[in-house]
Amino acid sequence: MAPAQPPRPVKDQRLKNILAYAAELGTTLQAAAATKTSTSTAQELEKQLSNFPESLTISASSKCEELDRSGTTIWNLCTRLRRGYDTDKPQDVPIVLLLARVYAFLMLDCAHLNSKSTGGNLARVMKTGLKAGKNCVESKQNALALKALGRVGAYEGLLQKIKDLSAKEREACERLVAEYYVLRTAVAWHQGEYQIADHMFAKSMAAKHMFDLPTAESLADVLYEMGSDLLTKQNYTMAIKWLERAEGVLDGQELDRLSMNASELRTSILQSLTKALLAMKDAESMERARSLATLLENNLGDKLVVLLLKLEILSAPAANDGVYFDSASYLDIIQRMIRSVILSDDNFKLIMSQIRKLNDKCPSLASKALDDFLTLRIIKEDNYEWFEKALVTRLWIAASQGDNPDSLKQIEDLFSTLVANSTRPASPAATLAAHTLLWRRIESNYSLQMYDVAEKWCHLAMHQIFAKSGELNMARLYRKLLLCAHAKKDLGSAREIFSSMPSAAQNEPMSRFLMYKIAVRCEDQDLAAECLQVISSTSTNDPKYLYACVLDAQQAGNKRQTLAALQLVLDKSSFETSSVNLASLLRLTTTLTIQALNEAAKSKDDCTESDDMSEKLCAMYEKGSAAAKRARVLKKEPDVIWTIDELHWFSKNSYNLAVKHLVDWDARHLIRLLACCIEFIDQYPQDINQQILDDLSLRKMFCDFISATSLISLARGEDNVENQLQLYLQLRKHVESFDMQLQNKEGNLEVEADTDLRRKLAVLMAFDFEAACRLKAWDDLGAIILKANASKATEVYEVMADIILCSEAPTPVLVHTIKKIINATWGMDEVNVEKLAKYLRCLIHLTITDNIDIAGPLLDQAYAYADAASETQRPFPTEELEWMATTAFNRAVDFYCAGDDEIAKDWAGKALNIAQHCSDEGSLERLLQSKLLELKFGS
Repeated sequence: MAPAQPPRPVKDQRLKNILAYAAELGTTLQAAAATKTSTSTAQELEKQLSNFPESLTISASSKCEELDRSGTTIWNLCTRLRRGYDTDKPQDVPIVLLLARVYAFLMLDCAHLNSKSTGGNLARVMKTGLKAGKNCVESKQNALALKALGRVGAYEGLLQKIKDLSAKEREACERLVAEYYVLRTAVAWHQGEYQIADHMFAKSMAAKHMFDLPTAESLADVLYEMGSDLLTKQNYTMAIKWLERAEGVLDGQELDRLSMNASELRTSILQSLTKALLAMKDAESMERARSLATLLENNLGDKLVVLLLKLEILSAPAANDGVYFDSASYLDIIQRMIRSVILSDDNFKLIMSQIRKLNDKCPSLASKALDDFLTLRIIKEDNYEWFEKALVTRLWIAASQGDNPDSLKQIEDLFSTLVANSTRPASPAATLAAHTLLWRRIESNYSLQMYDVAEKWCHLAMHQIFAKSGELNMARLYRKLLLCAHAKKDLGSAREIFSSMPSAAQNEPMSRFLMYKIAVRCEDQDLAAECLQVISSTSTNDPKYLYACVLDAQQAGNKRQTLAALQLVLDKSSFETSSVNLASLLRLTTTLTIQALNEAAKSKDDCTESDDMSEKLCAMYEKGSAAAKRARVLKKEPDVIWTIDELHWFSKNSYNLAVKHLVDWDARHLIRLLACCIEFIDQYPQDINQQILDDLSLRKMFCDFISATSLISLARGEDNVENQLQLYLQLRKHVESFDMQLQNKEGNLEVEADTDLRRKLAVLMAFDFEAACRLKAWDDLGAIILKANASKATEVYEVMADIILCSEAPTPVLVHTIKKIINATWGMDEVNVEKLAKYLRCLIHLTITDNIDIAGPLLDQAYAYADAASETQRPFPTEELEWMATTAFNRAVDFYCAGDDEIAKDWAGKALNIAQHCSDEGSLERLLQSKLLELKFGS
């Protein structure tokens, strides 16, 4: 039973609503499309579309015309508004325009179905529906597309019922039906319904005889998109299926009538099909892929897409077809690409990527390709970014190839060609990248002791193309060349390299250090000395390079250069720092200097050199003693550098060195060394072992003794009075030090040691006495004589007497001092009576004329000594007694003549007393008595 028809007023109202909304949409659509954000119009359109009646009966033809007219107006408005958007970007078209187009089509469809339109109008309505559906498909609005296409699909059945269509009109409609199946195929693909897509494709192919070129292109485009999508999803089998269908659609057309777009589409189809076949990785697919590539090549020639496809075929041979990678063919295609493509950033990157792929298979051919690319194309382009990227890549390939001499020669020739044809060198950034690669090869070869190859890489890095490498980088390269020459012991090459360096690089400490290494090993002493001086002058704060020179010379076994470097290090090390262990440095330097000194002595070299070495030794010990003292005074705590062991080493060795060279060294050097020894001893802490303190005290006394003996020698030979007096002052200080230490040892020494030290003290007292006389320190003489008494040695008094007698001492001082000497001597067991008598005679001679108060007691003292000596085995010398007696008697006669009878009698008595001890059997005494009787004294 047929459904009841709704009342006509209701249908009329629905029609009025459609027309009313269409009118309203015509006024609001432009504004809604312009804003792109207005959703109210779109929502209302969606509501109207969902409520649009499936069938609407319109009795009045005028209403059908009005509905058709209104729909056409909306459609045209949408068409005009859509022109403002890029046809290649359908996704940018506002959704409201798509909705409005579908709504307009539904209005036209409704008007057509209810009107008495001719068959020609059917084609118009179908075209409108297909256009709306296609717009929706392009925008991926599948549901909306189906709404439009569903109405179009209904016309397929109507075509069989319509009899008034002309053959041409029927053919057009049937062609539109074929296009409908194309769009349905696309919708099914977008929805993932591949079975429906297969069905719709079959429907479309059933009408293949009705295809015109646009329909065929449209179907092929849809099929291509489907195949490409499946290829992207790696569904290669399905991709091949749909791409082959796409190819088949176009192949069914006359190729010479295809549009430009269709030709490009066919190329894209074949390209994608080839890729899908390659992905299958079976022999049959590979063979078909090759044939397709050949087909494209025959049709298109050296188009980029063809060349890339052939490269892709060469890059992906099947695993089981026995075909190996054809590097030569790959190179040939790249070279064709280089010659034919228009260079752009993308094409440059593309060619470079293909060259890198070839490098993975055959680096030598990749080098050839890149060389061609650089020389044939890039160098002619005004694009230094391309140039530098290609240049660095070329170096990367060369560096990866290893150290093939031919490869190095090729890249050097390439650089020369590029420099000859380029206006500027590589930029600093490109140079840095290139040098990074080159340095890897340089260091690798150097570590493998392949010095010749390392030199070649260095020269490559120094090529003119890298003129902007900077002075620091160039200096590093020059130094690496020096290292290679050093390793080969090639002094000539090293000199050439060094002379070619810029002056600033030459005088860098590192450069000079390398030349120093070479000079040391080649025994070029002058060059080594020059390098040391430059290093020393440039290393103002950090002596690390001087230390390096020391170590290198030591490793090379060159003691002379080791010593020279150490001397310069010492010159820089004027104060203690955390980086300088001055004690160790001095110890090493002094040891080497002493060794050199001994060797010079054995070979009997020039004595001037020995004097220089002894001077340096003194300076080093003085530097050490000053540093040790400063450490103790400033830190006031045990020093980590100047430890007891260090102090012991320096004090002991300075003393031993001085003793060893007592005979052959200048006395001044000995004195300086001994002063250093004393200074080191003074820096010992007082809380150390008593035995050590005793040993140190004894060593210090020996230093004082030797210093004093050396100073007395210098003082006696010094012509400059002021300098001489200074030497005597120093001498007295050493004597005082010796005496003080001896007093401190009182009672703690063994007899033999005590005797030896007192004997030395006696000698020092004589020196001290002489110094005091020279310095006119008359008040000190008595104390010196008193101290000398401890030595129990008569010789010292004899020396003192001789000294005072030869001095410029005032007579009272002279007399007083000689008397003390005589008194001190008289009580000794080994007194020398002859000298004692002589001293008395000298005193009497000095005083008898002007100082009778002194001379008289001296005569009495002489008588007493003579009287005491007469009872010993060593009596006073008769000659001395005769002189004293005769002189005293003559003085008595002088007093007699002067009228001083009492004094005359006294002096005559003194003369007779002395005369009685003369060993002349009383002859002189009787003579003096007879002479005395001749004198007429008053009563």
